[in-house]
Amino acid sequence: MFKLLAKSWEHKCNRCGLCCHEKVIIGDEVLLDMNTHCEHYDPKTHSCKIYIERLTLHRRCRKITPFHAMFARYLPDECAYVQWARSRHLRFALKRRIRFVQGDRGDSLSDGEALFGTQS
Repeated sequence: MFKLLAKSWEHKCNRCGLCCHEKVIIGDEVLLDMNTHCEHYDPKTHSCKIYIERLTLHRRCRKITPFHAMFARYLPDECAYVQWARSRHLRFALKRRIRFVQGDRGDSLSDGEALFGTQS
């Protein structure tokens, strides 16, 4: 039964690839660097090249659990796990602003340049 639940949970992922990017939480803001990402991230498809095996092949990759969906401030609103938690009134993460930046200089991307735009 738990394997069935785990498989069902994995299928909720919409493969947006945003969790593959480097992120830093500073106060109530999350900086998401759109130029720095995991070596297995494909910038053309915005997805992981090794998604099915990512947890065993890449030690920095972490599984998103229901706990993350409910409390992780760094997950964007577009994340399917966040949408699942919201639809059940289980999203308890503190309010945060996600700012998409490029590279070392920290240049902010405009809404048109960002993959999903800035969230408030």
